[in-house]
Amino acid sequence: MKAFKFSLETVLNLRSREEDVAKDSYAEAVAFYNRTLLSLEAGLGDLEILQDTLATKRQGTSSKDDQLIYLQAIRQQRSFCDTLTQRLVRADQLQRVRFNVWMEARQKTQMLDKLKSRHKEHHNFEVMRQEEKAVDDLISTRWVAARNGVSLRDAEESLEEMAIRNGVSGRAGTPWETEFIF
Repeated sequence: MKAFKFSLETVLNLRSREEDVAKDSYAEAVAFYNRTLLSLEAGLGDLEILQDTLATKRQGTSSKDDQLIYLQAIRQQRSFCDTLTQRLVRADQLQRVRFNVWMEARQKTQMLDKLKSRHKEHHNFEVMRQEEKAVDDLISTRWVAARNGVSLRDAEESLEEMAIRNGVSGRAGTPWETEFIF
């Protein structure tokens, strides 16, 4: 039997590589989002510590300069947290976009996989049909030859003629020597 050959195999391989690249890109976006989220949580934790320290400084005996230093540190930390929040929003948007790109690439690959399986089923069906036809022709030829008293050698020659007439390649004219390309 001739092996199944899918004519769009190169396209399928290309789409599979595109899907892998899109999946890796999505994974990088998720990792960036997680790193940014951890940085924001750490920054908010530092901000809370600074605010608690300032509150204790105000209750105790501390100089006005110390409190101003903590106020300036709190402003800087809030600014840093605002920047991280904006970065987190951008990372979330990037993550969604890359996820959509990955899903589109996956859908294209799945469509080609389904097409390949349908073509393979059709190929296998055609091969079975050709084999059944060849067996039926062989049985019919031998039965007619035996009925008419024709020698087996003449029946084999008629099989070769039948193979040529049916467009089946090969010396013996068997259907598994034919090639189907989709």
